[in-house]
Amino acid sequence: MNFSTSREKPSRAEAVRDTRDRDVFGILLVLYSLILYPILRADRYYNDDLKRALVGRAGWDSNGRPLTTLVMRMLQGYDHAMVDISPLPQIGAIALLAWVGVLMARRYSIGSSWMAALAAFPLGAQPFYLENLSFKFDALSMSLAMLLAVLPMLQLSDGRRAWWLGVLALWGSLCFYQPAINAYLVFVLVEWVCLQLQREQPSQLTRKFIGRFMQFGMAMLLYYLLVGIHVSGWVKHASERIHGWRELPLLLTNFVDFYGYVGASFNGHWWMYFGPLLAVLALFPVVVGIRYALAFRAAQPAPVTVLLGLAALFVPLAALVAALGPMLLLHKPEIGPRVLMGLGALLAGALVVMQAALHQWHGSRKWAVAAACMLSLGMCILASAYGNAATAQKDYEGRIAGRLADDLAQLKASRGVHAFVLDGTAGYSPVTAHVIEQLPLVRDLVPQYLTSDHSFQAPDFLAFYISDMTNLQAHDVAAPSLLPSLHARTCLMPADIVTAHYRLYVLGDTAVVRLLAPGGSPECIDGKGD
Repeated sequence: MNFSTSREKPSRAEAVRDTRDRDVFGILLVLYSLILYPILRADRYYNDDLKRALVGRAGWDSNGRPLTTLVMRMLQGYDHAMVDISPLPQIGAIALLAWVGVLMARRYSIGSSWMAALAAFPLGAQPFYLENLSFKFDALSMSLAMLLAVLPMLQLSDGRRAWWLGVLALWGSLCFYQPAINAYLVFVLVEWVCLQLQREQPSQLTRKFIGRFMQFGMAMLLYYLLVGIHVSGWVKHASERIHGWRELPLLLTNFVDFYGYVGASFNGHWWMYFGPLLAVLALFPVVVGIRYALAFRAAQPAPVTVLLGLAALFVPLAALVAALGPMLLLHKPEIGPRVLMGLGALLAGALVVMQAALHQWHGSRKWAVAAACMLSLGMCILASAYGNAATAQKDYEGRIAGRLADDLAQLKASRGVHAFVLDGTAGYSPVTAHVIEQLPLVRDLVPQYLTSDHSFQAPDFLAFYISDMTNLQAHDVAAPSLLPSLHARTCLMPADIVTAHYRLYVLGDTAVVRLLAPGGSPECIDGKGD
């Protein structure tokens, strides 16, 4: 951006650019609102939000995300604990993503405001990013990580100073949320293909490509030296890297596991609709690369032409690898929606390449708009289904937890009960279960809180309803190992309280809450407990 002290009116080109920037930003805000509104309507505390809303403990520093802590403290006027200020972080998150769309429109000279907005939309609208936007406390930092990850590719110019500023941006992205760095790797490949369209010399293209990976490597090194060595807890265990040549096959295992998870997240009909479109998008960089290799075959040695042709064939595979990035190097990577931020960059980059290629080849850009509209419609549909499933699950578990709080209060007054423990799971609401049946991804997007299987979620959730009794799952590390014996004892006695969703048994001063969802806990063989 240029700053001037003169009072001269902006040039016509600048006025047109500013108008287009406003249009792209406005369109994307509206589009992202279609994604965010179902999440805000559900108004459900998401996983770690439960504890943060109750006690205000951050915990980001130990997870290698110090800038997240800094930003949230500055945003809240942090004293000793955070408070819930949603939906401001989530609104800020989509505003940042909309600004990324503006930068993409500038960088790739996308003349149509609608095409620019639709091409950038998948960055934050792709189905797996719904989990990132669901965090009331984390959404802003995750989108900041995305912005900083793509900034070196979209905003900063060439030169040594810009190169180091790019390293700083990537380091900041890692300090906000590590998986966002994969978006940078994807856009490195997008730059490669776009420079081929512009007929950049192979030597210049190679030097720029190597420089980008050196930029990435320097950012990773600085992050490890300044932040990574201080990571602790389960995150340290989850980020353990493969060791030695013998474990290299784990790279392929991780690749298959990640994309197997992606494939299983949608039913066959969704793949029938969108699979052919994704295949077409994958063909564009291949065709661009082959045309590029043939264009330079007379000026380059034959081996160079062959290498360029082979590189073109492997660009789609390289993009799939780049979307996962360093996660492939982990011994046991965490596979879940929130870490798949690179998939949004993959879709956005594919749309950018498609529209740029059609423009270069004097084809109709309506095909690119149609492809982007098809993807956008699917994303909006899935976001709405997810929001409805989350709303139904919140109401379902809230009713059960409210009734349980009243029953435990009654037992405390009449039987002297001072502690309780959960056995089994409440399962999903009928609406949520139906959505999961049709869209399997929703199973991971809508966590269960009333369950004995996820002790870090259930105690925090129940703390919203029950504050005057001890939850053994939260205070006794041996509680999970005691559940089988407690279950066996309750099978030999009648329930003290029977409801549609649980049975309550009193054992001394402890209440055992057996949740009744199918598969939640073993059935009593003799049926006496029911």
